[in-house]
Amino acid sequence: MLIIMYKNFFITGYPGSGKTTIFNNIVTDLKENIPDLHLYGFITREIREEGSRVGFSIENYDGKKGILSHIYYKEGPKVGKYRVNLRDFENVGMNTLHHALRDSGIKIIVIDEIGKMELFHPDFLKIIERIINSENILLATISYKITELLAKFGNRSDTLIFNLENAPKDTRKRKELKEKILKSILKRL
Repeated sequence: MLIIMYKNFFITGYPGSGKTTIFNNIVTDLKENIPDLHLYGFITREIREEGSRVGFSIENYDGKKGILSHIYYKEGPKVGKYRVNLRDFENVGMNTLHHALRDSGIKIIVIDEIGKMELFHPDFLKIIERIINSENILLATISYKITELLAKFGNRSDTLIFNLENAPKDTRKRKELKEKILKSILKRL
């Protein structure tokens, strides 16, 4: 009997569907349940001024921060009203992922998020593929709009994709989904 052990976990869904909330809850639970577990990666957060979103920050788990995008930037690739800051993404995001792959003590690489802004970096997809093919467990949120990557990743036997757009906004169902992902990761460890 063939038993498949999943090692790559992606959470997708529309903006506001709860991807980041579930992602953060899983990371918190992992840290609380296994205090000596080494996980590493980065998160993105909204930057707000007077109640309006004006950009996104990027921060790794060592506290290194940068600006991923902003409405006031005049240079960089454009995504909607934002300009992407590839220099800060290189310094925080890419360097974090390179470090995570080099450090044999890191067991889980976490990324919030794989989206259009991040994909403007010419080497981002390459490092994501290296992570997917590595021994590391990957937990990531991914934009629902990146259908080509979702299909490619979804065709792998070691990968699970959780689509929140198919899950009702029922908090009990969301908790069940979080527990399912957490148990799958813990099985792999």
